[in-house]
Amino acid sequence: MKIALVVGHSEKSRGAYNEDMNVHEYFLNEALAKDTADLINLEPTLEAIIIYRKNGYNKLPEDINKHNPDLIICFHHNSSGNKTVQGTETLYYHRSTKSKELAFEVQKQMVNVLGFRNRGIKGVDSEDRGAYVLKYTKAPCILIEPYFMSDTEGMMIGMNKKFETGIAIREGVKNYLK
Repeated sequence: MKIALVVGHSEKSRGAYNEDMNVHEYFLNEALAKDTADLINLEPTLEAIIIYRKNGYNKLPEDINKHNPDLIICFHHNSSGNKTVQGTETLYYHRSTKSKELAFEVQKQMVNVLGFRNRGIKGVDSEDRGAYVLKYTKAPCILIEPYFMSDTEGMMIGMNKKFETGIAIREGVKNYLK
């Protein structure tokens, strides 16, 4: 079973920024994706591959589909103008029941590990954030937002639980596959 782990944003377009910690979202996404890949690859029946956005956002679904993954997890971190908002959420394309099931299992595990408010799983349509990749990839696909990086305290908790979050994602995948 091949699982594509997609690092949200890129070296050029780094995503949200936490001024207190001097870190862009891209680097958090990459670190969590790498840890998660290492943990998934410990499972004899699972293979994780990491995919980076190299040809622009509009080409990303095509770049992912070329690898023929069985599941896709896109790594992101939330941000808000309200620097105290916390929570964990997972997005999926609203017409995909398999993606919804995967989102539910991964969300449940991340909330248990991180302890942030459960903002739930959210079905998005073609007009919502992240929907382009969720809609145009062939395999079940989710976009995770483990915590708000705009909340420095929450971000530090999330960073300190990076390994545990990777385990949670792996366990969510395994529960989905049962």
